[in-house]
Amino acid sequence: MNRRNLLQRIWQVLFLQESGIRKYFRNTSWLLGARIFQMLVALVIGGLVARYLGPEKYGTYNYVISFVAIFSALSTMGIATVVVKDMVAEETDYQTAMGTGFMLKLAGSSLAFLLVLACTFFVEDAEAVRMLLLIAGLQTIIKSTEIINSYFQARVESRKAVRAQMISLILISALRLYGIAEEKELSWFLWMLPLDALVIGGIMLWYMRNIGLGVYTWHSSFSYGKRLLSESWPSLFSGIFVTIYMKIDQVMLQELLNAEEVGYYAAAVRLSEVWITVPWIISGSLFPAMVNAAKESEQAFHTRINQAYILLISMALLVALPVAFLSKPVIHLIFGQVYDPSVGVLQIHIFSCLFIFLGSVSNRWLVIRKQQRYWMINSGLGALANILLNLWMIPKWGIQGAAWATLISYAFAYYFAYALFPRTRHIFSSQSANFFRVLTILPAWREIKKLQQRL
Repeated sequence: MNRRNLLQRIWQVLFLQESGIRKYFRNTSWLLGARIFQMLVALVIGGLVARYLGPEKYGTYNYVISFVAIFSALSTMGIATVVVKDMVAEETDYQTAMGTGFMLKLAGSSLAFLLVLACTFFVEDAEAVRMLLLIAGLQTIIKSTEIINSYFQARVESRKAVRAQMISLILISALRLYGIAEEKELSWFLWMLPLDALVIGGIMLWYMRNIGLGVYTWHSSFSYGKRLLSESWPSLFSGIFVTIYMKIDQVMLQELLNAEEVGYYAAAVRLSEVWITVPWIISGSLFPAMVNAAKESEQAFHTRINQAYILLISMALLVALPVAFLSKPVIHLIFGQVYDPSVGVLQIHIFSCLFIFLGSVSNRWLVIRKQQRYWMINSGLGALANILLNLWMIPKWGIQGAAWATLISYAFAYYFAYALFPRTRHIFSSQSANFFRVLTILPAWREIKKLQQRL
């Protein structure tokens, strides 16, 4: 069997057979199609914005976004995945899940904004940067409406969410182009962040109203909220830790070097992190299938986990290798030759996506088994490792040192840390086994044949 037929067969066995998870693949295809379109637009418009602003202002732009992102992790409250699980398993009704989830997210978002406000008094370049931080910080409150995405994930219906994102993407992209044409100040481009959240949230609320689940039908439950927090607090802290080791590098580069270096680094990271949402989209759409498989049998559950690992590892390698090889022409094409220092950063940073793809599946595994505390512990260790490595590597190797620090901390948090604890070593073993199956074609094919027999 030639390689082309092999790949087609793998695709059919995993996702297209009637006994497989075709329903979930159709839902994922909507999200992935939207994400691919978003990625293309983001790269084109983002490249134009970076060229217009130049490395120094582009560095300030990304510094502000990274600074706010560290606190905005509070706005999620870590509840989204648990809410989806509860709705799929019919452990609560939609109105209670939506109402309670929204109130918790609103509380977390308000706290995040207040923390951003408080921290603005401790940053340098007081007046200029403070105002930019406050503008970007507004999105944390508006994003409380993201709880609606949990409803559509549970229902395996992503079209409405995709439409809302597409409408906002077109509007915001047009406004960014207008800002370039009219030579607007940096603040114009940061205003696009809360506006984007407002447009998406407004459309999603309108959709919910049309299906009879408008805000007026939601109601919060103290007992359910208490249970949500008891299950999701590890995910909350995990989200904070993950955001720290995703964004702290750009904040530390600003403090240890300068805004121009942040600009070079941010250009490479933009091309690397543009892929990050892909594994979470796929694992999120497959999550109901995992939940149902776990209720069916242990064998069915591990079949779903193996399928997800094989798919996502393969996708990660198909992304990382070409991007690393073509990093120089890609950087020059999108950002211009002035961003040439970004090339070396991209060649290193892009391989972090491999571990992010792995982690997207492992996270769902832990949620289903109600062991999110290990995700929190691993994320905390990863954040600590990233900070310490940045302190050591940035002064020595500059922006490439920051890229190495990020790659090592991702590898530790999403992969090696699972080997530290007896109750998570099976995840480390499963990750390793599926990784080597993908790397070696024939063993991978044998595994696919086994999965086919189980299906």
